[in-house]
Amino acid sequence: MTVDKILAQFIEVALLKNVSHAAKKLHLSQPTLTQNMKKLEARLGIPLFERTASGVTTTEYGDLLLEQAQMMQRIYSNTLIKLESFKERQTHNLRIGTGHAWWHLFVSDCFNRYRMLHPEVNIHIDLGNHLRLIDLLLSGDIDLFIGHEIHGLNPRVGIHFHPLFTVTDSMFARDGHPLCGHKVTPEALLDFPHLKLTPDEKRYRQIVEDVQQQKLSRNRLHLTEQVVWSTNSLVSAIDMLNHSDAVLQSYPACMADYFAAHHIIPLKGTQQGQKNIVGVYILREKIAAPHVIQVQNMMLQQLENKNII
Repeated sequence: MTVDKILAQFIEVALLKNVSHAAKKLHLSQPTLTQNMKKLEARLGIPLFERTASGVTTTEYGDLLLEQAQMMQRIYSNTLIKLESFKERQTHNLRIGTGHAWWHLFVSDCFNRYRMLHPEVNIHIDLGNHLRLIDLLLSGDIDLFIGHEIHGLNPRVGIHFHPLFTVTDSMFARDGHPLCGHKVTPEALLDFPHLKLTPDEKRYRQIVEDVQQQKLSRNRLHLTEQVVWSTNSLVSAIDMLNHSDAVLQSYPACMADYFAAHHIIPLKGTQQGQKNIVGVYILREKIAAPHVIQVQNMMLQQLENKNII
């Protein structure tokens, strides 16, 4: 029998001052409990109890052991609580990467649900460019990230993409912009600065194999002939749009309500906006991780509640 169990039995006998009552509470037979207390006295080489007509009382040795045993029991219980809390944190600590649009669309709601279910865990949210987030995923700095499907993604990187829904891109500019109320052609956009939010960074290009396709896409937008402003901050982008005639030429149309609160409206183009598939990127070895599965289920539920899927 372990020491902690014997001490727990000793505490019950010492507090109840009755072996029979203690045995009943501990779900032991009285002879077994009596024998265990005799073994404890023999091991310590001191008398712990004095037998009386009504039960037992503790000796001075017993009083000292009771005080110390209760202290040890409290320390042990607190240690178990701390260990369980540490296990919870290690198991459910969450690090998510996401684009600005997806954060405002549904990821922020998932964050609030997750933190309420796991109030003791650490949570980190990283917002930014999809290639940068892929790099963070590969380095283990985040557990998963939400972004649009990356065409030409190098298959050797070992990342699983789980599609969630489809979005269409739109153009955005400040309310009162010269292009408001007009059917905007690609040529008309050349007269205004093109604002790029979270553009690709050169150091992450090795993640994508089909770089030529990206160059063709940029050429179609005539970006080589146009003034380009860029930022990795949604707050900065809103300020830049509101204080200039810049156009955010390609951003998810689902952000229209959010932008409207900041006096930024969608422009009507002569060409249909590009459609993108949005999903979750996960390292293949983390697909079965409990906290990753849990947050994915939360995301699906949030998207269903918002009628997005």
